[in-house]
Amino acid sequence: MRIPLPLVAAFVGLVVSVSGCGGSYEPEQAPVPESAPADEQLPEGSVTQQAICSMLWTCNYSQWYGSEANCTAACGRPCTRDYRCNGTCVCP
Repeated sequence: MRIPLPLVAAFVGLVVSVSGCGGSYEPEQAPVPESAPADEQLPEGSVTQQAICSMLWTCNYSQWYGSEANCTAACGRPCTRDYRCNGTCVCP
């Protein structure tokens, strides 16, 4: 009994496609970004290099305190917690 040629070809094609032709698959990796030269970097103080302003306690927006207790003691009245926006940082 002879096996028909189209059946052999289909079987070989199936085996090769499942086995991946014996090669191994290595996913393509993105190139590592290089640091921009110093003359192409953003100037100091640009918005992208500024940090978010810290939240501190205040009663008059000119004096700032790290804790509510220190603020209340210094001001003699209740204090509020807010971002200390002074132009050197970004306020949300």
